[in-house]
Amino acid sequence: MDNIEFEKLGIDGDLIELRISASSTFVSAYQNCYVEGSALKEIAKKVLDYIAQYDSSCYLEFGEKEGNYTPAFSMRILPASVSGHLKIEVDIEINDNNKRCHRCCFYVHSELGLIEKLGIALGRLATGQNGTIVSLLSEM
Repeated sequence: MDNIEFEKLGIDGDLIELRISASSTFVSAYQNCYVEGSALKEIAKKVLDYIAQYDSSCYLEFGEKEGNYTPAFSMRILPASVSGHLKIEVDIEINDNNKRCHRCCFYVHSELGLIEKLGIALGRLATGQNGTIVSLLSEM
């Protein structure tokens, strides 16, 4: 079943280490990345803003995709259909070389209600305890 999962691994000041896993019918991949707590709260807000205007896409980036940074993750929530179904294009950096040139990109299928729950949960993740896991399919 399609899913995206965020696990809070640790915190150092305002810097949060996340393990982000995504799966679809065709592929499963994960990546550890770092994001500031304030940026995670902003990402959560963008997800909730998307719910109010789901006829346009919403791009979210965890970390920096270019430059001398730790691995990054991004997702683009595409516009929803009239029935509330949508696709999320995930882009997971594969941390197997120093050039940062390997990536795994694929679609995760979801729906508006699950995206809304994820937005709320991501906001709580910023202040949650280490080991906290939130996902598209998790209960609140």
